[in-house]
Amino acid sequence: MAAKKRRKPWLKFPKRMQKKLIVMFSAIAVLLTGLIGRLMYIEYTSGDKYEKIVLSQQEYDSQTIPYQRGDIVDSKGTVLATSIAVYNVILDCSVMTSKDEYIEPTIQALASCFEDLDSNTLYGYAKDQKDSRYIVLKKKASYEEIQPFVEMQEAVDEKGKKVNPDIKGVWFEKEYQREYPYGALGSSIVGFTASGNVGVNGLEQYYNETLNGVDGREYGYLNTDNNFEKTIKAAKNGNTVVSTIDSHIQSVVEQKIADFNETYTGNFREDEPGASHVGVLIMNPNNGDVLAMANYPNYDLSNPRDLSAYYTQEEIDAMDEDAQMDALNQLWQNFCTTYTYEPGSTAKPFTVAAGLETGKVSTGDSFYCDGYEHVGGHDIHCVNRSGHGMETLEQTLMNSCNDAMMQISYRLGSDIFTKYQQIFGFGQRTGIDLPGEARTDSLIYTADNMGPVDLATNAFGQNFNTTMIQLATAYCSLVNGGSLYQPYVVKRITDESGNTISEVTPTLLRETVSKSTSDALKQYMYSTVTGGTAVTAKVDGYSMGGKTGTAQKAGRDGVNYLVSFIGFAPVEDPQLVIYCVVDEPNVAEQFHSTYAQNIVREILEEVLPYMNIYRDEDTTGIHEGWGIKGEDEGDVGDVTAADVANSTAEESLDVPDTTDELPENTGEQPAEDIDPGSDEGQQ
Repeated sequence: MAAKKRRKPWLKFPKRMQKKLIVMFSAIAVLLTGLIGRLMYIEYTSGDKYEKIVLSQQEYDSQTIPYQRGDIVDSKGTVLATSIAVYNVILDCSVMTSKDEYIEPTIQALASCFEDLDSNTLYGYAKDQKDSRYIVLKKKASYEEIQPFVEMQEAVDEKGKKVNPDIKGVWFEKEYQREYPYGALGSSIVGFTASGNVGVNGLEQYYNETLNGVDGREYGYLNTDNNFEKTIKAAKNGNTVVSTIDSHIQSVVEQKIADFNETYTGNFREDEPGASHVGVLIMNPNNGDVLAMANYPNYDLSNPRDLSAYYTQEEIDAMDEDAQMDALNQLWQNFCTTYTYEPGSTAKPFTVAAGLETGKVSTGDSFYCDGYEHVGGHDIHCVNRSGHGMETLEQTLMNSCNDAMMQISYRLGSDIFTKYQQIFGFGQRTGIDLPGEARTDSLIYTADNMGPVDLATNAFGQNFNTTMIQLATAYCSLVNGGSLYQPYVVKRITDESGNTISEVTPTLLRETVSKSTSDALKQYMYSTVTGGTAVTAKVDGYSMGGKTGTAQKAGRDGVNYLVSFIGFAPVEDPQLVIYCVVDEPNVAEQFHSTYAQNIVREILEEVLPYMNIYRDEDTTGIHEGWGIKGEDEGDVGDVTAADVANSTAEESLDVPDTTDELPENTGEQPAEDIDPGSDEGQQ
């Protein structure tokens, strides 16, 4: 007989323990009842408040709303730089593959609307990256490119139902791309941008913070009904910079520079451009407005890293990264503000002005030029080695007489001469609103270190350095009655709606000369254009004044020249000042200032009528009398200190002794090197 299965006894808590458990469970029940009651009370009294808190924490998606960088426009509103909307085509594979019926319609729609999207690649994404939420299918597409897909995606029938409801998971990420509608126009003024809306050179750099805005944000979340809702914080777009530049005048200037370069490229030195550099400035002398500023070489703002216009592909390929960066920085430089040089005879009007203003010279004075002055143990020659003979003060400028300028400098002395250099702004930055303006304080003498030879040579524009913007600014004060204005390139800042935020008013820095001195200088320079060394610059029918310049510089071929012309029109009431510098023209005889004069004349023939400056002379002929066709001063008088260094005392020289504490002459003061990144990063 099988044994009976033994039953396990029930486990029983002692009565004392049972009572404790009953009390504990009762307490828990009471607490739960109280908690439920409290929750019901909160729901009834503060449900909306806490619902908002919960929803705010249920972020489903967010994305940046990019701001639009402000425009740069010319004085008449022509857009020189702008930012246009472009779109990255984004595929959210997790959405497209969430249902099988979404995959085929979405891929077919993409492949049919975007020629460069391959359906096989898209199917590969659906298979291999089905959980990916962010795949960039196409970068920087225009709205015209994405429009067919958008229309297909949003198409509805007559009942308002979507025609293609199964196209899912494709969206467009908006951003902005910087564009320059006129290519290279105004490249040295406008500048460009690198990745992240960082301005490089020109107004893009100087007004970077003004042009930039603040990104917005778009937040998305699921509400209590499981519906997707959005909250948008709008972007604040950048402000618009209104420049003083007139794009038509700028285009005329750039075209004439290009014509010169085309004419003289390979003319003397094969496979070399028409000049090492060419710069042209046009200013309103009555307020400091810069109307045009151009130089050669220039570059395409839309492709600023392209060196192919100046180097062969073999030369580019041979450059390492540093060499390419050096080449680009040379290309991006603004010759008018960053390049320093000896001005030559364009400085002579300032010497005459200082003499008149101090009373050391009067309008009735005469000077005898015998072809040289003996200074510091050297014979410093004049333009005309045989001498100009007896000259009036007016004729000293007409003839560009070095001898007379040296005589005036003796009367002034180094204290007064250097004082007036400072009054005119030489040795000081002008403060123009462009980056990289060169310093010249170490490239000019003081009264303490200026010797007799230095004084003599400075009087005719040698052995001190200036910049184009510095000399042009000072020259404006000579012809406007004596007012030295700070030059500027931006006259107004507006918001995206066109409302003015700030306006630039002309800044009068100081008075340089009296009206009587200004009037005398205008007359002298009028005579220089009508019958002196600047006759080539004359525009028929217009009263003009001006001064030529030729400066000798050390070069690879032994001697090179920088030639220039600065002028104004009309004489009675000057409305513009124009300054042209041609550095090392590609010709056999570089020292003729006619190269600069020709460029100026061709520019003014178009610009004067455009500016509604009317003809004010009956005759179209050139005044007879002096019959000087051009200025060949550089070969006999205007040279650098390099020539003197190898000379001996008592030697007859075309160049003065300039070894007395000569300031370091570096020639070029480049702006700080900036690597703006790759082309792909440009905005």
